[in-house]
Amino acid sequence: MRWLVAGHIDHYICENCHGIHLAELQELDGILESRLFVEHEDAIVTTEVEIRPTALLMLMADLGRLNMNYPSLKIFVDIVDDNLPRLIVANYLHTQAGIEQHQFQWIMQQTMMATHQLTQELGDLGYLMQDEPQKMPAAVH
Repeated sequence: MRWLVAGHIDHYICENCHGIHLAELQELDGILESRLFVEHEDAIVTTEVEIRPTALLMLMADLGRLNMNYPSLKIFVDIVDDNLPRLIVANYLHTQAGIEQHQFQWIMQQTMMATHQLTQELGDLGYLMQDEPQKMPAAVH
């Protein structure tokens, strides 16, 4: 937590999970949650992005390219019966051998920047679940 504060990374802890929520990413359109989980031997940054169901097939076909374009991130689709499809964006840090503050901050900043760029690209491609403007029905003559 001190390293996040020192790196000027906005965050908070909610009462429902043991993750540290990353406020900057959660404010982006389409992102449901973005969290840092710190365990004994590792740290995991995960971001859940809500995907339009009609874009799921195109996204699945595009996953290989997305994983190649963002090599520091692991990108995969999560589909649960009762929810809309989600794209999970993750980065895993090995910490058992130790990690220094400047390394942690740099990795977090790079992960957040790549996630932000990915989310922007997903929006540009029309994959994100966003409020779409209401279309007026066409008049029939």
